[in-house]
Amino acid sequence: MTDTAKRATAFAAAVALALTLCVPALAYDQQEDIVSDGHGANAAQYLVIHETANPGASAYNHTLLYSRDDTYAVHYVMELDGSVVYHTVPDWALCWHVGNGNYATVGIELAHATNSADFNKQWTEAVKWAGDYLQSRGWGIDRLLSHNDCRYIWGGTDHTDPTGYFASYGKSWADFKAAVREYMATGQYSGNTTAGDPTPQQPATKPATPAGSPNVTYAAFVNGYGWLDDVTNSGTGSDGFAGIPFEPMRYITMSVDAGSVRYRVHTQASGWLDWVYESDKSDYVYGAAGDGSVIDGLQAYYTSDGTSWYQIYYRAQDVDHVGYWDTVCDDGTTYGGDPYAGCLGSGMDRLQAEISDDWPAMVG
Repeated sequence: MTDTAKRATAFAAAVALALTLCVPALAYDQQEDIVSDGHGANAAQYLVIHETANPGASAYNHTLLYSRDDTYAVHYVMELDGSVVYHTVPDWALCWHVGNGNYATVGIELAHATNSADFNKQWTEAVKWAGDYLQSRGWGIDRLLSHNDCRYIWGGTDHTDPTGYFASYGKSWADFKAAVREYMATGQYSGNTTAGDPTPQQPATKPATPAGSPNVTYAAFVNGYGWLDDVTNSGTGSDGFAGIPFEPMRYITMSVDAGSVRYRVHTQASGWLDWVYESDKSDYVYGAAGDGSVIDGLQAYYTSDGTSWYQIYYRAQDVDHVGYWDTVCDDGTTYGGDPYAGCLGSGMDRLQAEISDDWPAMVG
């Protein structure tokens, strides 16, 4: 082979190698593993980075947990070594992960690595995944937040992750954000996954909601009167609320005819009690909220069937004040409102509730 031919061959090999190096490795693998449709719909404009605070627990195990109880399910979960990202909740769905900012965010949990080797791999892939996701939605680096950022922006949460997790391996949130910015500047796309939909739509395969807004039915137990008649939605006069004026409630039941509702009460004897998911006046453990003492606060959260976005709105009066307190939307996290109905320390004596896709028409 002549010197010229050798030089040409070497040049061609070098060009081929350079082209190979310019193609990003397909490192992380995003797997569609939807286990929950969340708690309504969001209007997401930001991506939030979390860490699970569960050292050594795999991302896959978190998907199993979410499938059994989706209370705190998050849209994505990344494996300990960054090799796999599980997509567990649709991007359009509302997740309870950043307090008052839930309606505006999509989140990913980083499984908490317990050694530097896994962490370093996860860090590299998390940077790529975050950059890929932001670019797929047409978002810039200004749309990337930590959970810690969210507590200052919206409130309703006291979590500071992933700052402590990163710090334990000598990294900071500023380091992560800078790495994502640098990665995005390359224009690369590195994951074995499909780019996200800038305007994700709710699936059309869900069962349809009955015509009109779903109905909520609720009732109160008052000492000396027992269970009062059920009230459906709200209206005017004595039929427009549950309860008896100036008589504090001791138990509450609540149910809906489409979707699902969970509710809990604050009592003067025990504070906030566990969430209740059923409505059964004969079951004072799982079918009604209360412990027999005076109720002075109520929280409720409605989950739609996935085809339309509805929320529960409710308000209360108490025995010590005139007029209803401000209307509450779900548990206060989807709007910057109150997190519960009532006034702690004053017995609740009247309750109104409606389910709506807009502000309710409660009167009287």
